Amino acid sequence: MIQKQFDSISKDEIDALLANGVTESKTLEYKQELPGNSDREKKEFLADVSSFANASGGDILFGIVAEVDKHGKKTGAPETVLPITDTTPDGVKLRLEEIIRNGIEPRLRVQIQEITGWGDDEVGFIILIRIPQSFASPHVVAFRGGSRFYSRNSAGKYALDVAELRTAFLATDSQAERIKNFRMDRLGAIVADETPVLLSSPHRLVLHIIPITSFLNNSRIDLSNLHSLATSFPPLSGGYNYRYNLDGFVTHSTASEASESNLGYCQLFFNGAVESVYSDLLRGPNGARPKDGIGGIASIAYERYVIEAIQKYLKSYKELGLDAPNAVNRIFV
Repeated sequence: MIQKQFDSISKDEIDALLANGVTESKTLEYKQELPGNSDREKKEFLADVSSFANASGGDILFGIVAEVDKHGKKTGAPETVLPITDTTPDGVKLRLEEIIRNGIEPRLRVQIQEITGWGDDEVGFIILIRIPQSFASPHVVAFRGGSRFYSRNSAGKYALDVAELRTAFLATDSQAERIKNFRMDRLGAIVADETPVLLSSPHRLVLHIIPITSFLNNSRIDLSNLHSLATSFPPLSGGYNYRYNLDGFVTHSTASEASESNLGYCQLFFNGAVESVYSDLLRGPNGARPKDGIGGIASIAYERYVIEAIQKYLKSYKELGLDAPNAVNRIFV
């Protein structure tokens, strides 16, 4: 998969794939030509698309010639661009969307765009299809009454056998339960003060955001860019410190320079889940922090904090390549 937001991918990224010899993989495939009008070609196209959705998601590029060895076997490396010139981008996108819509069940959402800039007049284009890993998998190729299920590995697509198909259905059935169990485990830890940092108050607002596909796939996201993570996942409570921990990466804000307790933290887990906790909730008369633990909640303020944090975290997810649906939950403990 091209490591860039879908709408920002341009000719430069395609040229870089060729210049660097980026080979096909579990999440990337090159196609020289668009699928034709025959049933065989449509079924092959649908098998490719569904295999990405049933695995880790990925990109298909139409208009890229892959290298072949002396035996005529594809090496997986891109050789050159063979731009599409005999049709219009809008016509191609509408046709491919229709084939996917009518040939795969359950319905699958994909993104399709043209990338232009090739040929003498630079009107030649290639087609990029981004298929997300689906949380409604497994998807079946149902074209013309078919019922084949496909997935992918590093060698390309393959048909699922009975055991793999049973596992895929069981994984889908357990999705909601796994997310629920994760949240309940985390809430229990927060109530028991088993938090990444010491909090200043037992009254806490907890915000959980879970990117469904990466969480369910047990995949680990890249947490190597320390500065980017620190600015992308700040705590609800403002000014903060940051560090890595055993669960991933955490930002936290101290109650004061002389205090070891914190007003809140944001924990980014290796699976992409975000846990943001704010303990500076209660206010007494004139907005002062109550010393006896009795007070009210500044509802307008905390709602603003939550809305701003969700917007910030979801934007940061896109920068990490996590465009999947997210489960969002807010609770007081």
